[in-house]
Amino acid sequence: MFFYNINMSEGDTAFELDGVSGARGIFRENAPAFFLCLCAVLSPAAGLFAASAGGEYQLASYSAGVAGGSVLSGGEYASKGAAAQPVLPPDASLRGGGAYTDRAGFYNPPHLTYQRSLATTLALPGSNSSLTLPSGSIEMEMFDIVLNKNAGSTQISVDQGKIDLANSRMATNEGAWALPLTGNITETYIFDEQGSWNEPFKKPGYLTLAYRDDNGDGIIDGSNPPVRADTARVWGLDEDRDMWVKLPPSGLDDAARTITIPLLEPGVFAIIATVDDSVKNAHAYPVPFRPNGGAAGIGAGKTGTAAAGITFTGLPQVGRIEIYTLDGQLVKKLPIENPASAEIKWDVRNSAGEKVRSDVYIWRIISGSNVKAGKLMIIW
Repeated sequence: MFFYNINMSEGDTAFELDGVSGARGIFRENAPAFFLCLCAVLSPAAGLFAASAGGEYQLASYSAGVAGGSVLSGGEYASKGAAAQPVLPPDASLRGGGAYTDRAGFYNPPHLTYQRSLATTLALPGSNSSLTLPSGSIEMEMFDIVLNKNAGSTQISVDQGKIDLANSRMATNEGAWALPLTGNITETYIFDEQGSWNEPFKKPGYLTLAYRDDNGDGIIDGSNPPVRADTARVWGLDEDRDMWVKLPPSGLDDAARTITIPLLEPGVFAIIATVDDSVKNAHAYPVPFRPNGGAAGIGAGKTGTAAAGITFTGLPQVGRIEIYTLDGQLVKKLPIENPASAEIKWDVRNSAGEKVRSDVYIWRIISGSNVKAGKLMIIW
């Protein structure tokens, strides 16, 4: 894999690598090939070393021990006890993130190695995403896990056509709101030297995916049309039927902006938010509306002002508001046209632009098949 000559005389327990200054390792009889390659960039004398550079690639703070070594981090990846090719191919380009530099085409995304007897945790610190599996989940003694965050454009095992067809069906059924955003499709891939693991895990684990809402406005960053974060869920790709299937969450963390699901088998997963047509939180205020009374004003306990009117809040992203008299005459219809806002103000005027008289009115908020009604009292 690493294209080095190993200089070792019969009976030696140490070896050196041609062309790599200070690179030494320990030979273990009957040790598997991957251990030999790993040891080739480790220093047994010191246990840890500051950095070993080859070409433009640097590795820092590694140990040959299973539990030793500090974490190598950079960009959104963190790993322990891994090694990479220190020879730069002449035609290779570079991809950099933080202190981590990864060659395009060489383990990008990284392959991280785990053992069957140990619990598995793979974290992407930059996005709060992670994958965890208990020990014995996979019937492979040693295996690699790849968490590919760019599965929307570059896949490892899944066919791009399956993702495209699933996206098309989602748009047909749910509208443009429900398409996975760029960077929100993640592929999990597990393999060893014999092949890949495509079966259900012997013990379920957990997958945590993160979404972006940097300004905290409740709208997922980059979504167009805007989709509300509270409708976001993790969906799995059904490769047999070429469609996305919503998966039940085991945890929703609004502060960390993450969604956790039980992980039953490897596959492709996406965060998808759908149009919010819920009316359960919709209401109007102030009630009563009395802009000329003793408690007139804006704020808690106040009865409003003529300039501010009546506010409908907690609204769905699509639909309309209808206001009626008690005998069923339509007073005003207000379309819900701004999906990024959950509020609409009514100027307390009818469809002809005339100020409505003091009375009790009925409002209805309609979004799809969802309907909610309430009362307004207006006193001038």
